Amino acid sequence: MKRKISMLLVLVMLLSFMLPMMVSAENVSLAYKNGSLHLRKGPGTNYASNGYVKDGDYITVLSKGSVWSKVETSSGRIGYIKNLYISGNGDKYADGTTYFSGSHTGYVVTKHSGSSVNLRAGASTSTASMGKLRNGTKVKILGENGSWYLVETASGTQGYISMTYIKSNPGSSTTATKYATVTGSVVNMRAGAGTQYKVKTALTKGSTVKVLEKTTSKWWKVQWNSYTGYMSANYLKLK
Repeated sequence: MKRKISMLLVLVMLLSFMLPMMVSAENVSLAYKNGSLHLRKGPGTNYASNGYVKDGDYITVLSKGSVWSKVETSSGRIGYIKNLYISGNGDKYADGTTYFSGSHTGYVVTKHSGSSVNLRAGASTSTASMGKLRNGTKVKILGENGSWYLVETASGTQGYISMTYIKSNPGSSTTATKYATVTGSVVNMRAGAGTQYKVKTALTKGSTVKVLEKTTSKWWKVQWNSYTGYMSANYLKLK
């Protein structure tokens, strides 16, 4: 009898130790400070709201999905929010995203006028698609993560789209060609808009590049001879 009680106590102790490992404490992170979003009763915007969660609120992630996670608020309400809006001590779903001080207008531009592009749950093609946006769709650009933009659609859905498919002006190809001079001693041209991308070549002070796109306030897409890549706007001066 004593042996059974001892084994039961050990089992209870193991369960009490493992239970906290099955959930993770996180917090809500939105593009705009003091913003809020619906806590849905199911994993989709078609489900009814179970109230709101605000930027900075502490939550417990009960189960994780590819796009939506089941969470519990500090007040005990349970519902679903997108992984995009969760960050904290566990998985940082939007890790690496730089949020702009304000939103900027952009347009989806695809190779063919009737085609569309995926709106991703994260800044990678390996993340789940949250739907498709057609060519010409107007979006708000909220931030950047490597070569991806964090955007918001007219319906309020936020997700990531490759910078390749977002333009500030859909008719920009008809504007006058712009050139810039390299102002730094030696400036790297990278494969993406960020220092984490590999160096394709390096240009010396005084070199002239063709400006293809002012991708962000910090990085421009440029062309030099047979090379096309991204350079820091801090070291480029328009002619």
